[in-house]
Amino acid sequence: MWSELNQIGVDASGSWQKNRHIVISNRVSLILSGFTMITFLVALIYFGWIISVKLALAASLLFLLPVVFNKQGRVNTSRVLLCALLSIAAMVISIADKFDVPGNMEEFQYFQLRLMLLVAGVFPFILFRLEEKKYWISTIAFNLAFLIFYDPLHELFGVGFYQSGFTAPNYYFVNYMIVATFLVLTGSTYFLKSSFEEYEKKNEVLIRSLQGANETIRQQREILAQENFQLNHALVNKNDQLIQTNQELIRHNNDLMQFSYSVSHNLRGPVASLMGLLQILEHPTSSEESRQAFEHVNKSIKSLDQIINDLASIIDIRNSVGEVKQKIVFEKEVETIKSLLEKQINDHHVKIITHFQKAPEILSIRPMVSSIFYNLISNAIKYRSPDRIPEIIITSFPEKDFIKIKVADNGLGLDLEKFKDKLFGLYKRFHTHTEGKGLGLFLVKLQVEALEGTIDVDSIPGAGTTFTVRLKLPDISNQVLVDNAITAITYKPNLDAVISVWKRSVTKEEYLEIYKHVTDLIKDFQLTNWIIDITHADNNEENLNEVRKKFETQISSLGIRRMAVVKPITDDASYEGFEKRKKALRSAYNLEFAYFNTLPEALQWVEEQNKNS
Repeated sequence: MWSELNQIGVDASGSWQKNRHIVISNRVSLILSGFTMITFLVALIYFGWIISVKLALAASLLFLLPVVFNKQGRVNTSRVLLCALLSIAAMVISIADKFDVPGNMEEFQYFQLRLMLLVAGVFPFILFRLEEKKYWISTIAFNLAFLIFYDPLHELFGVGFYQSGFTAPNYYFVNYMIVATFLVLTGSTYFLKSSFEEYEKKNEVLIRSLQGANETIRQQREILAQENFQLNHALVNKNDQLIQTNQELIRHNNDLMQFSYSVSHNLRGPVASLMGLLQILEHPTSSEESRQAFEHVNKSIKSLDQIINDLASIIDIRNSVGEVKQKIVFEKEVETIKSLLEKQINDHHVKIITHFQKAPEILSIRPMVSSIFYNLISNAIKYRSPDRIPEIIITSFPEKDFIKIKVADNGLGLDLEKFKDKLFGLYKRFHTHTEGKGLGLFLVKLQVEALEGTIDVDSIPGAGTTFTVRLKLPDISNQVLVDNAITAITYKPNLDAVISVWKRSVTKEEYLEIYKHVTDLIKDFQLTNWIIDITHADNNEENLNEVRKKFETQISSLGIRRMAVVKPITDDASYEGFEKRKKALRSAYNLEFAYFNTLPEALQWVEEQNKNS
C-alpha cells in the first residue's frame, strides 16, 4: 500500500526527474500527515478536545493535499504548497494554543512549535533542484518570514509572550538564536544539496562516456543470455515433448484395439458388398439386374468414402493439439452454433438457455471447443422428446484447474446401465428412429481428451441427458509463433496482446513477410494491444510505411487500439533520429501510443490499460 501511495501521479511516459519529484513529495506528505495524526491522538489524550487539537487533526488532512495535486499533474503547485503548509499549520496552531488555556499558559508553549518552523526550512532543498531557484528561494523566504514575525503575529492576536504575563527579560534574544539556527541549517543543507547535484551530474557524464563500452558488453550479454535461454527452452521443450509423447502413446494404446476393431468392422461391410456385386456384374442375367447392381455398387462406394472421411477427421483431431490457444467466449460460440442450427431450432421450437457468468471464457483451441458444443447441442435436438418442447440448458463454472461445462436436455434419455460402456464408441447408435452415423459422441470424447479433459454422462430414460465436460485450463503466458534471426513474435493471451521484438534492422521485403504474420494473428484472435520492441533495430520507419500502407485498411478494421513501443536508449546525438521514427509510426497508425525504455514497463502499461478499459 505504501508503494502504491508513493506512485500516485507518476506517469510512465514522463521524465524520470519529474516522477522522482512526485514520489518524494508524496512521501513527505504522507509522513507529515501520519505523524501529525499521531500527535493529534497523543494531544487528545493529554489535553482533550481543545482548539489546537482540532487544528492538528485538520492539519493532518491538509498535508494530503499535495498528493491530490500530484494526481492532477500539478507537481510544482504540490511542492510549493508542501513547503508552505508546515509553517502555516505550525503558526496557526501555536496562536490557537494560547487561547485554549488563558491565564494558565507555560513558557514552553512559545518554543515547541518553533521547532516545526525550523524543520520547514529543509523542505525546499528536499523537494526542488537548485536550478529551480524561483521555487526554493521563495519558499525559504516564506518560512524565514514566519520565524521573524513569530512574536509580532502573536502580539497581533493579543497572545504575545509579555502580553500573557511572562517577564523573562531576554526572551527576544531567542528570536535571534532561532533565526541564526535556521540560516545555519538551510545554509548547510544548501551546500549538501549542491554537492549531491554536482556528483549527480558527474555521474551522468561518466555514464554517458561509458555507454559505448557498456552497450557492447550489454549486447554480448544479451546474445549469451539469449543463447542460454534458447538452450534451456529447447531442453524444457524436449522434456515436455517426451512427457506428452509418452502420455499420447498410453492413450493411443488404450484406444488402438477399439479403433482397429471399429475400422475393420465398418470397412468389411462395404468391401464385402462390393465384392459380391462385382461377381454379379461378371455374369449379369439381365440389364435390370446390372442396373440394380450398379446402384448398390455406387451406394457401397459412398459408404466406404464416408467411413474414410470419418477416419481422416479422427486423425486431424490428433494432429491439431499443437495449435495456438486463444481466448474463446462461450456465449459467442453458442450464438454461432445457434445460427448454424437455426432451421432445426425454429422447426422444433427448441429453447437454449445459457449460464456462463461464473466462467465466461477459456484459453483453448477454438475448432475443437466449437465442435464439442456443436455435437452436444445437435445431439440434444436430434434426440428430443416428442412429448414436450425441447429445452437445452448450458452452464459453465470453474473447478480447480478445469472449466466445467454442463449440457443438459429434456429429451429421450438413455439406459446407462445397458449402454454406458458403448456410449462413446465409434459408430455406436442407440436410437434408430433418427438419422445418424454414431460418430458425434466419439469425436466429442476424442476432442475432450485431446484437450486433457474428461466427459461424463447422466441420463434417465424418458427424462433427459446431461453431459459434463471438464476442459483443462492451459498453463499459457507466452506462445512463441515466430522466432528467427530477424524477429520474435509472441502471443500473450492473458494481456490480449501480440509482441514483436526486432533483433536487427530489416529490409522492406523482410518487414513485409513478418507483417503478414502479425496481421493474421491480430485478425484471428481479435487483439487490442500491439507491443513492438525496436531496441536493437535502426529501421527507416518512413521507408517501412510503404509496407504499412498496404495493410492500412485491414489494420484499422481489426480492433487494435493501442501500441506500446520499447524505444532504444537515446542520447543527445540520436534523439532527433528517434523523434523522426516516432513521427513515422504515428503517421502510419491511428492508435494510442506510449513509449518505454524496457519491455516489462510496456507490459505493465498494457495490463493497466486493459484494467482501466
